[in-house]
Amino acid sequence: MSPTGEGFSPGFSKLDMSERTDTSRPLPNRMIGRRQLLGGGAALFTCMQLPVARADLDFDDPDDLLTAAVKLRGTLDDRMVIWWMKGVRYGVVKDELNPLFNMLVGSFSRYKEVPGRGYRVTMLELGYLTDLETGEPLDEFKNPYTGKVVKVPEQRLGPLPVMLTSSGVEIDSGATFAEIDLKTRLGPAIVEGDDIWLREDSTAKVDSDLPMMGKHVYNELVTYRGRVSDVNNPDLAAAPATVAYQSVTSWREWFKSGGMPGHTTARAAGRKIFSVDELPADYLAAAQARHPEIIADPEAALDAPAPVPH
Repeated sequence: MSPTGEGFSPGFSKLDMSERTDTSRPLPNRMIGRRQLLGGGAALFTCMQLPVARADLDFDDPDDLLTAAVKLRGTLDDRMVIWWMKGVRYGVVKDELNPLFNMLVGSFSRYKEVPGRGYRVTMLELGYLTDLETGEPLDEFKNPYTGKVVKVPEQRLGPLPVMLTSSGVEIDSGATFAEIDLKTRLGPAIVEGDDIWLREDSTAKVDSDLPMMGKHVYNELVTYRGRVSDVNNPDLAAAPATVAYQSVTSWREWFKSGGMPGHTTARAAGRKIFSVDELPADYLAAAQARHPEIIADPEAALDAPAPVPH
């Protein structure tokens, strides 16, 4: 789940371009043009083969691991997938943590098979930074290190289209306004009994016209948890799953930190669902107040063009 603008993306705010599961060799670099897709939270992956449901997945095999990732992060059918995540972002100066604000993140995505090519994934993320005491969404934020009151930009990304193919991720030109130098890795999976934890690690240098992004560096560690029996069940297109999220990022430009030494870190957790009614009450209230048209019909929002940054 960046999600993210703030960073998580189980299929949401950042583009996860997982090249392979071999951890013995260096990660590849991938440059994504400014008029191409920005992923920030939460998370697409490159595939060597179109995932299919099987009952005997080998999690040490890259193709089978990818199938597990699709079922844990998304779905093999065409339903809208929803993720929510709650967490806290901290400032880190002189090795000391200082809570800055809470994060409420939601993402909406749809997978559609394109015969002979792969899957087209459309994704939309809506996030809200909230006051540590009141839980209310923030329009302004007082930087505790500088004393400056800054405007909090809209934490929205998308809708954005991506094509998952047998040879990798194909990005629609003009999908967003960003340049990213991205390194990612999918796996390995940790399996104990009927529990499976699937790891995704990402590092990116971002230069974006989106106010919520700007120019920054982020490192993201996302772990999806589900059950082996669900992942291996050929009758299930999607496995129930939860997520744990950690990140380390440079200051966002909108923080106006003035070159002060330090960075931010965050931790959060969440769950995959398939109905808006299952969203947490605090997230739903924020979305209904800030994006009422979208949350009333997120599937329609997925079909709409992405807004132009301003």
